[in-house]
Amino acid sequence: MRQPRFMLTGLAVSVLILSILAAPAPAADQPAKTSARLIPIEYFTKYDAIGAIKISPDGEHVAVMTGKYGRSAIAFLHRTSKKTVGGVRSADGFEIDDFHWVSNTRVIYTIAEKQPGRIRPVSTGEILAADIDGRNQRFLYGYRAGEITGTHIKGRQSSYATPEVITTLRNDDKHIVIAEYPWRERARAWYFDPDAKPDISLLDVYSGKKQVLDHAPLSGATVLVDRDERVRFAMGRNAALDEAVSWKPQPDSDWTAFELPGFREESIIPRIFGSDNQSVLFTGVRSGETLSALYRLDLKTREVTRLHAFDNSGISDLVLDFAQKEAVGVFGYADKPLYHWLDANDRTTRLYAALYKAFPGQNVQVTSTTDDGHFAIVFVASDVNPGDYYVFDTKTMAADFLQPSMSWIDPHKMRPRESFAMQARDGLGLHGYVTRPSGDGPHPLIVLPHGGPHGVRDIWEFDWEAQLLASRGYAVLQLNYRGSGGYGVEFQSAGYRQWGKSMQDDLTDATHWAIEQKIAQPDRICIYGASYGGYAALMGVIREPKLYRCAIGYAGIYDLELMLSSADIPTSRSGRDYLQLALGDDREDLHSRSPVYNANKIEVPVLLIHGKADWRADFEQATRMKTALEKSQKQYEWMALRGEGHGVYDEETRRDVYEHILDFLGRNLGSQN
Repeated sequence: MRQPRFMLTGLAVSVLILSILAAPAPAADQPAKTSARLIPIEYFTKYDAIGAIKISPDGEHVAVMTGKYGRSAIAFLHRTSKKTVGGVRSADGFEIDDFHWVSNTRVIYTIAEKQPGRIRPVSTGEILAADIDGRNQRFLYGYRAGEITGTHIKGRQSSYATPEVITTLRNDDKHIVIAEYPWRERARAWYFDPDAKPDISLLDVYSGKKQVLDHAPLSGATVLVDRDERVRFAMGRNAALDEAVSWKPQPDSDWTAFELPGFREESIIPRIFGSDNQSVLFTGVRSGETLSALYRLDLKTREVTRLHAFDNSGISDLVLDFAQKEAVGVFGYADKPLYHWLDANDRTTRLYAALYKAFPGQNVQVTSTTDDGHFAIVFVASDVNPGDYYVFDTKTMAADFLQPSMSWIDPHKMRPRESFAMQARDGLGLHGYVTRPSGDGPHPLIVLPHGGPHGVRDIWEFDWEAQLLASRGYAVLQLNYRGSGGYGVEFQSAGYRQWGKSMQDDLTDATHWAIEQKIAQPDRICIYGASYGGYAALMGVIREPKLYRCAIGYAGIYDLELMLSSADIPTSRSGRDYLQLALGDDREDLHSRSPVYNANKIEVPVLLIHGKADWRADFEQATRMKTALEKSQKQYEWMALRGEGHGVYDEETRRDVYEHILDFLGRNLGSQN
């Protein structure tokens, strides 16, 4: 079988990287369909120029992932001279998914393949490797690894699984440790199996030879290594498909259930081992509480010490030192990012303080570091800034600018993302964001519910979709309705089986709040969303036919009963259990909460947009909604997108979609700006 070539000469990479980094803004293929004073639509719908930037373990080189949609090539640059030393690129029909430095001179990367009938490339579960000069390229892992001809490498074989890098092994430049999530065969094709238990394997990054080290004891498990980079914890689902944790009391012990009395078992997440390897930091929710906190567990005495808890947010993750070895703080989300430092006098704490002082009003994230913590790649972003990359020298305290992620966006022309708090009709506290256009209000309003819906939330960040709408004169309301993540287990649980009920009431209450606050013009409001947001948009105009002037459903779910048997979620046991928890299975109840069976109540124009290759919300969801609107003789518009999945991947198509959305809004709410 002929294998794709991933070689790119240093000159070609240099031309590619320089052309991308130098481009100040995307050139429109045709004049924008807006007035000259408006920011072109493609400034918002275009993908970031940079997919990722990572620094080598010794800090001598920087790897930049660039190309079409930011994932077609990796260029390797000398950190100080910025000269290109080599690179790799994807073959035609492929894109690069992600990459990792294994040593100072070798990188592994994963790929995605464009498939017939789908525009968005699909991850192939394959790992390739190359030196930074583009030489010594190898197809290491995947279902085609054993088919490569012209090699005498012993031990390389095909693997029908999706790998995840667990550790790149600091003291071993030849191997990495991966978790292998097996596929299963269905209808003569192979599919990722979320119910499978992964193998833990050692992979040679030069030969592709693989050695299975262990077998995780839980389905879909993620694992944690100790300070010696040995797998000691696994978080996944047990035989009853309940969230569970297993561990090895000693590195050579058998796997055993990990239980902590007094904690909600499903909330426990081991995060990092202590420097002595005899303790572990974990986040969890105590019984009777709702928000996760950070704890230290002594593995010998089983003594638990509470280290920190935010008042109004759970712990999202740890903040590590610049060598990525020790936990120095915790991170959470309220209206804006929250940080707490475990030791105010720690050097890393002082370094972060210096960064935040240098970039006031912005969020600072360390995305990649050298092994010794001397250099780090820092990403600085805010609600009006899509993000800038810097190389930060922790010794000299210098932050050298590398590149903006979207050089064509002028932060001074973006609109702030304002947080708000309110109460639902039943007294539940709700939070969200408003993005207002320039000028005095009230404004025409777009209610924009997020997808998910459970465990997902809107956060304080650059939101290109809200910025696009605000640039056209619309205020944008984004509510974290009950069921959203980040506000505790009780808040999330409050949304189960409440699709079209109290979750919808929250959106209605937020809309009325925006009217009362004179943010919204009461007779110029539209509701628009994608995925669950598309469902909420249609249910919004069904439940409140006089509140909204129009609705847009994008990749939406319109028949809850169909959701129980179509697309990808019901194909696994865990997916079916989730649907049972979130929706239930009472047919009459599901019909009462489905837009398809309530289309006769709609009194305003509807726009339906759906990809024909949608794997999450089956295309039949949209066709059934279209049929229901036709039977009820309702006014609707229709965009069926060939080859697109759950959302739009192709840039030109995405621009066309948003041109149609803006045109639809303009006709129903009035032209803006």
